[in-house]
This record gives sequence, structure tokens and C-alpha cells, in this order.
Amino acid sequence: MSTAIWRAASSLATRDPLIMVKGGAIVCRMGTRVRRSKELAITRTLARLGISILRTLKGSALMEGGSFAWINERTAVIGCGIRVNRDGAEQVGEVLKRRCVDLLIIDLFGYDLHIDGSFQMIGKDLAIVDPFGLPHSFLQKLKELKVRTVEITPADDRWIINSLAVAPGEPLMLEGASNQTLDALTKHGVNWTVIAYGKMQLNGGGIHCSTTPLIRDPV
Repeated sequence: MSTAIWRAASSLATRDPLIMVKGGAIVCRMGTRVRRSKELAITRTLARLGISILRTLKGSALMEGGSFAWINERTAVIGCGIRVNRDGAEQVGEVLKRRCVDLLIIDLFGYDLHIDGSFQMIGKDLAIVDPFGLPHSFLQKLKELKVRTVEITPADDRWIINSLAVAPGEPLMLEGASNQTLDALTKHGVNWTVIAYGKMQLNGGGIHCSTTPLIRDPV
């Protein structure tokens, strides 16, 4: 794939250039140089929409929105990996701290890009997770926060985690979930909608990667 085509395809991954928090947006700093043009584009878009920019990342910071997740209104998590470093996570944490939000910073495994490949909140207190892609300490922390989890199995396509909850317990999911996992979701009262999204996966992205919420309704 040529660089020009890759850039065009990667522009569909709108999750990564920004993180929305109460009061405005944090403009991220892409982990790969070929994607760095996104920061300027998203800054102009936010300005045109009249959305306040609370911070842009500086120095050696690397941060992409796909590795940021809300757990509840007072707790968020960032997964550090090949696209996100501690400096980037800590700069985001400075903004969250002013909003009385606790930030958990964890390390992803191997060559994982973002936390949304291993962890996704799909309900107010329900997450779908890959237990082999997350530190045990984080899984224990979810229990402390009273977050129930549905763990995928080797029979599942891992991409099903990269889903998008359009309402509590109502995720848009990719194809590839096993009957065991679907049964577990049903027991937790989840009503899912399956979307054929295989062509986007060829570019390394899923449903969650392709969406960025600008306004969050309270749940």
C-alpha cells in the first residue's frame, strides 16, 4: 500500500487524534510520523465547531485516543504501548486531575497498539475484555470498581472487542463472536448489533477506531 493510500485509509480512524473530556478536547500526538498531519486537521475542525481545546501534547509525548477509555465518570484508563508513552499519558492525566478524574495508566502487551483491542466498556458497569491482553492488576482493579467482565475466548475473533456502545448494553459489534461469548453477553442483558466491517479491519481498524464521540450523554 502506498503512503498516500495508507494516509487516506488511516484518516477513517477518527478515534485517535483527540480525547473528549468535560469542557472540551485534548488534541493528541500521533505515535507514527506518517499520521502527524491529523493534529492540524483535527485542531481546525474543533475550532470550526466551536469546541474548546483544553490541551495539546508537547515534547516527547505520544498519545492516541484508541488507547484511552472511560470506566466510569470518575475513572479513566490509558494503555501504553508502541503508539502511546508515559509522557503522553501523564499529560492527559494533568487535564483529568483538574476535573477530579482518576487516571489508571497500564502497560499493554507485546505489539498491541491500543487498549480498545483488549478492553471495552459496553454497559454502565460491564466490559468485554481479552484477559490475555491486559495486566492482572488491571483486571483486579475492575473488580474493585465493581465492573463486570465478559472475557473472550480463543474461539472469538479478537476484533469483537473493538465495538461501540451506542447505549448501555447496546454495542455495535464486528462479526466473529463465538456462541460461548454471545451466550455470556445475553446473560448480562446485552443486545448487540453485528456489522460487517471486514474491509476496515484490513487497514487495522474497527468500529471503535472509526468513531469519536464529541458529546457524551449521562448514563
